[in-house]
Amino acid sequence: MTHRSRVIPTAFVLLLGLAAAPALRAQQAQAQPAAAQPALNDHLYDKFQLDLSGSLIVLSSTFRVDGGNGQGTDVQGENVLGLPREKLQPRAALRWRPGHRHEFEVGYQMARRKGIKTLSDSLVFGDTTYAAGADVHSIFNSDQAFLTYRYAFIAHPRTQVGFGIGLGAFFFKINLDAVAQAAGGGDSVTYSTEKSFTGPTGSVGFYGRFLSGRHWQFEADARAIVVKLDRLKAGVAELGGAVRYSVSHTVGLELGYGISAVKVEVFPKEGGVVDNNSDFQSGRVKFHFQNFRLGVVLSL
Repeated sequence: MTHRSRVIPTAFVLLLGLAAAPALRAQQAQAQPAAAQPALNDHLYDKFQLDLSGSLIVLSSTFRVDGGNGQGTDVQGENVLGLPREKLQPRAALRWRPGHRHEFEVGYQMARRKGIKTLSDSLVFGDTTYAAGADVHSIFNSDQAFLTYRYAFIAHPRTQVGFGIGLGAFFFKINLDAVAQAAGGGDSVTYSTEKSFTGPTGSVGFYGRFLSGRHWQFEADARAIVVKLDRLKAGVAELGGAVRYSVSHTVGLELGYGISAVKVEVFPKEGGVVDNNSDFQSGRVKFHFQNFRLGVVLSL
């Protein structure tokens, strides 16, 4: 076979290979699995998350505000003063994750109620005695500001477990306005007393977050602590959970629940000294606080 005869088959093979290459590449592309779609449910490690929700709060409260003589009446707010047990209030929270395992959450929950009730028994609130039969208009505010730090000692792509440290404060405001008929049928008498104080709180515990499928996320928190600062002692137990549904990469829906058992006591000054500059001499506030919330979560 001549040199020329060997070149012709070789050239023919090369041309055939070049012609078949596009078809082979297409066949290989079809054989390979399609690239996985990015998961909607990838929000365990978002840099920022803003949670805006409406909360149905359910409260049961007992409080006592002592006067200068150290005397006061334990008042069950819902029964005695007609405060509503349920109230729809706004809630907002912002999460910031500066690192893969670290997260800060700051938020504010409003809890403000008003009630009207005719007293069946007399009560002492501060330095004022409210007589039985008086029509009392009451205000009981217990807004809560909270700051939580979380550290994930398990930080997997779809599972996150760690411990949390919560700090915060309850902003209490209690106001009683009453109108009562004077003895002997004279003109009515008006009573009005307002007391307010800030109860700092803290809690320590654990949390977990878990992804399921492309849309669902589940969360749980549990914390508790008892702290004493000067004349103030506070005990807090908190339990919460939430289910989130990712609508898109930036928007989600949240259905959540939380319960807090809070007891704040302010003790009298040593020796029974009255502090005329203090708005709250001594007393106690104890309540159970539940919230059922529905909101929107924005991943920023």
